[in-house]
Amino acid sequence: MGGSYLTYVARRLAAALVIAVLVTGITFVMLRVLRPESFDDPRPLWEQTIDFLWGAFTRFDLGNSVQPPFPPVGDLILDGLPADLSLFLGALAIGTVTGMAAGVHRSRHPGTFGSRLLGVAGLLALCAPVYWVALVAISLFGDGVGRIVGLPIVDTGVYEPLTQDPVAWLGSLLVPWLVVAAPLAAICMRMTTASIDELGEEDFIRTALGKGLTPRAVTVRHALPAAASPTLALAGAYTPLLVGNALLVEQVFNIPGVFRETTGAISNGDFPVLQGLVLVGALLVVIGNLAADLVLGRLDPRVRAP
Repeated sequence: MGGSYLTYVARRLAAALVIAVLVTGITFVMLRVLRPESFDDPRPLWEQTIDFLWGAFTRFDLGNSVQPPFPPVGDLILDGLPADLSLFLGALAIGTVTGMAAGVHRSRHPGTFGSRLLGVAGLLALCAPVYWVALVAISLFGDGVGRIVGLPIVDTGVYEPLTQDPVAWLGSLLVPWLVVAAPLAAICMRMTTASIDELGEEDFIRTALGKGLTPRAVTVRHALPAAASPTLALAGAYTPLLVGNALLVEQVFNIPGVFRETTGAISNGDFPVLQGLVLVGALLVVIGNLAADLVLGRLDPRVRAP
């Protein structure tokens, strides 16, 4: 029996917070164990860790960059995090929804030209390196590099915040969203197709067909909600790779997210900034899994059980 949805949400939020604290603490400790010469705090490591975690989760105090003008790491993250969240959550939603829709089409129309074309497109999306796909997309849509295709609102390389110009924000992220979402969509398509095909022999599907419902109605109302469970679980498991792809795509499309600091922080040995970047990556993975879990909990009451 499934429990209350609000109770399930509260449990998932609490688990997400615990994971965020653990990842932050582990990152803090590992940097000081592996590179102790880069830090001059003489206090015991356990005391440093507790103080850092308290400051990080109560005041968002993550220390200062070691590079002039020594800005607070928290300020760097707050400046770039909206762009990161926009790219990551948009790609997660687009990849999951389009992948499931394509999976439904392939399951309902097996062997057709459209189904075969979707299968080939999915294979290419899984095989092609996302960095290369991003460069090809820049060549197709980007100004100054021999634009081949011109679309009214698409404007790569010039990011606009949502609060300043929603239309320009959409145009600057449309192509990056599609590039990052493509591998996830391919995975979700395969999982949805396989799940719906497997459910075709279940009794509740045969009963629905026997009551006179059309195959389309049976697929949408009965098979798809059941097939959504493994697909959403897979989408949540894919979020670490999605974060890595988003990092690469940000560099190509000049999106001013937090990860733009990665190369400079590595080159300069800026460990406070690297620590903040690891924290942002971990938080994005936690947010992606949390979103998938919350949708799954709404669709399938069985996962709400403690």
